[in-house]
Amino acid sequence: MSSLSVVLVILGIYMVVMVGIGLAGRKYGGSMNDFMTAGKQGTLLLVTGSYIGSHIGNGIVVGGAEYGAVYGIGGMWFGVGAALSYLLFSAVMSRRVYRGNCVTLSDMLEQRYGDKVTTILMAVLNGAANTAVMAGQIMAGKRLFEYIGVNPVLGAIITTLIVIIYSSMSGLWGVMMTDVIQSTVIFITVIVTVIFIGSQGGFQLMAQNLPAESFQMVPFSMETFIMMLGPTALYGLVSSAAFQRTVSCKEEKTAVMAPVIAACMIIPFVILPVLIGMYGKALWPDAANGTIIFQVLFEAMPPVLAGLLIASICAAVMSTCDGGLVTITANIVSDIYYKHINPQASEKTLAKMTTWSTVIVGLIALILSLQFSSIISLLSMAYTFMTAGGLVMIAGGILWKKGTTQGAIASFLIGIACVIVNKMGVQMPMASIFPILPSLIAYVAVSLMTQLKKG
Repeated sequence: MSSLSVVLVILGIYMVVMVGIGLAGRKYGGSMNDFMTAGKQGTLLLVTGSYIGSHIGNGIVVGGAEYGAVYGIGGMWFGVGAALSYLLFSAVMSRRVYRGNCVTLSDMLEQRYGDKVTTILMAVLNGAANTAVMAGQIMAGKRLFEYIGVNPVLGAIITTLIVIIYSSMSGLWGVMMTDVIQSTVIFITVIVTVIFIGSQGGFQLMAQNLPAESFQMVPFSMETFIMMLGPTALYGLVSSAAFQRTVSCKEEKTAVMAPVIAACMIIPFVILPVLIGMYGKALWPDAANGTIIFQVLFEAMPPVLAGLLIASICAAVMSTCDGGLVTITANIVSDIYYKHINPQASEKTLAKMTTWSTVIVGLIALILSLQFSSIISLLSMAYTFMTAGGLVMIAGGILWKKGTTQGAIASFLIGIACVIVNKMGVQMPMASIFPILPSLIAYVAVSLMTQLKKG
């Protein structure tokens, strides 16, 4: 049986299992709050697996292999940034989020500043950033379809439709359970793949065929290094998915330890997809970097191994998109519509809003995925906007008691403006994290000025 046949068979089996998990998880999603928090049934295994699953699918595996082909060993830093984001969240945010029962970022801002403007701004920013992250996931699926000879646009449409259908059945509990399953399969199959590469003389081949800079830990400029590592790591402080996982936990200890355990498991793992990408580049120097992992799996691996890993990556793409839709639905339906437009809305009305939000956001993510060529570039853009607009507003409110609503709004506007100006062509040093500095200055200055006026 060919690798393609194995992939299709395994994907079919997985889809049946995923639908079954969605049906089983309905009892944890009876209300809007349960839908977003898994009925607070998150165990250490469930939540840790979900943390791992949110990055391991396309970002660390597909994106890591791409960066391995481009940069060599240095391509691992994006994955390291993902692990650091979890450590930051655990150290700074997890206890506060759990004790405050903050399902969304807007919930925390509402508790801290007590106004509508900051909560709405955050809901809009968070929804937009997560839509971009979803688009990055869809791109990974699109690349697989492209490689096997299926129209990539058709592949992206199929991926998106499956996600929309599944999202209407399952809340956060279903997302986390599928994350656990596919993370386990990906971990095992990637490790076995690298062992197989070594057994075939792959490491010697890399040493012979790749340039010396491919084996340098940091083969690029310091600015590129910071842009690869920084936004992803800092995004951990404003990750809406992490907020939902935290509130879903049965106990506070789980909320604190789950991201730490996930980070400890991810850090040694991130080098493996990079090695797969390097092996592919050593075999096929002219191969497309974005699809290098699929070429290695289809053409250099045993069919069953290739089928398991590729099917798991596709499944991770769909499940991560599903988690993104749950988050964005919370922003639209809960943070904006229910809290500020129609507080008297019935469960029936909220259910309709949820369905329509899921469909519309899924289509927007599909369109966005067709406009970009690099998965990690799209993810980095989303993380940059999110950290520029939201990091100071959230972290400043936690760490500095003198911060005011006006300061928070100013930091948001200045941070976003800096990113937009940079995208228009104005050069900035370390552009992915530079906007945080003027955002912080605006937060402190405006907060102090408004305090003086109040005094």
